[in-house]
Amino acid sequence: MSLNQLGSHFLKQILPIWSTSAFDDNCGQFVEHLELDGSPQKDGRVRTRTVARQIYVHAHASHLGVAPSGALAMAERAFSNLHRIAWVGGKRGGYGRAFDRHTEILTDPVRDLYDNACVLLALSWLLTATGKETYRHLIKQTVLAIDRTLADPFGGWAEDSEGTLPRRQNPHMHYLEAALALCENNRTPGHARSEVRTFGLLRSHFLVGPRGPLHEFFGPRWELEDRYGSDRLEPGHMCEWVWLTKRHDSLVSSDHTRICLSLLSTALEIGRTKGSPFMADVVSATKPISPTRRLWPQVEMLKAFLALDQCCGSPGYLAEADHLASAIMKSYMTGAPAGCWHDCLDTDDLPISRTIPASSLYHLWTAVADLIGQRRIL
Repeated sequence: MSLNQLGSHFLKQILPIWSTSAFDDNCGQFVEHLELDGSPQKDGRVRTRTVARQIYVHAHASHLGVAPSGALAMAERAFSNLHRIAWVGGKRGGYGRAFDRHTEILTDPVRDLYDNACVLLALSWLLTATGKETYRHLIKQTVLAIDRTLADPFGGWAEDSEGTLPRRQNPHMHYLEAALALCENNRTPGHARSEVRTFGLLRSHFLVGPRGPLHEFFGPRWELEDRYGSDRLEPGHMCEWVWLTKRHDSLVSSDHTRICLSLLSTALEIGRTKGSPFMADVVSATKPISPTRRLWPQVEMLKAFLALDQCCGSPGYLAEADHLASAIMKSYMTGAPAGCWHDCLDTDDLPISRTIPASSLYHLWTAVADLIGQRRIL
């Protein structure tokens, strides 16, 4: 099956390359991207969310026993570096948004919900993989910092410590992902409350109507208005919510299958053009479909098919997933440097990427982790 081929390709070629080429041993930190020839990023600027996600990948893969030798030690070293440089203490604490790995200067000290959610995900799997109490303490410290620094009177959390607008669903989605990992691995009443609170935002704010699309951008009170870009839709995020919603259902014994079916149906309807297996990055009610097809929405679509196959048992979802995996291997993996991919295609499936972002490693891994859990990788 193509699903098995994609999973094996990731474990045998992609992860080993990224465990070496994407780790700057001199700095003890991961890079933001690889160049198109597969060489490491030359400048030192990295985002907290990107290095946190690579830490997560290596910790999770180590816990499952499929990571290259030394991957967990590398993840721990990278987190130590991240915390030392990016942590901002005080009453409005949290992790800053970006730093320079060469100079060890915090270049963007703004505490952003997205970045701190990614740190929490990394910490959850570092705790699970190592059992070290220091990570449990850092989890509590980070959750407290998010609640203090990003408190918002209208529900959810502020975009960042500056109160930036528009508000976005995406950082909240990734906070839910981190809360799910905390509950699945190290459940406590506090983590369970955070998970339920965050999942509730899907129905209360992000979805409009029982079959409405998932909205991305909002005003300060979660209002939808053109000035906040509320007409912009991202099909890949709709698929990502399918994956997270089924994990939520498994955690709390609920059933939101109808919402998942609606989300996936809407994503496919608005995101895919006739004759292509791939989804556009951005869709708007008033503007043409985006001409770009990044890798990550395709992987999230794959995960949505797999999630619904697990809960519904319809052979159609597994066939869709296998067909999509084959298309990804053919269009995104072929012709790229060893262990790499074309991160963005145009509407003719021609590569137009300027770099190979490390952020897509995370998306690929989450799909492979699901395949391992479902025993679809031989």
